Amino acid sequence: MLFALYAILLLGGMYLVGASFASPMLQGLIFIAGVLCISAAVAVPVVTQHRDAGWQRSHRD
Repeated sequence: MLFALYAILLLGGMYLVGASFASPMLQGLIFIAGVLCISAAVAVPVVTQHRDAGWQRSHRD
């Protein structure tokens, strides 16, 4: 499930960055939205790993 979210955010962000150069208006806004999508795609595995590691630390015997 998280892989699908990661893939959608990454590919969607790359599309938005590319589309921003061909857009006749609001180029900056589309570019920033693309960069934010790519940043969110990178953050998904980091946050998930951090959350999983915290769960393991709190439930050790």
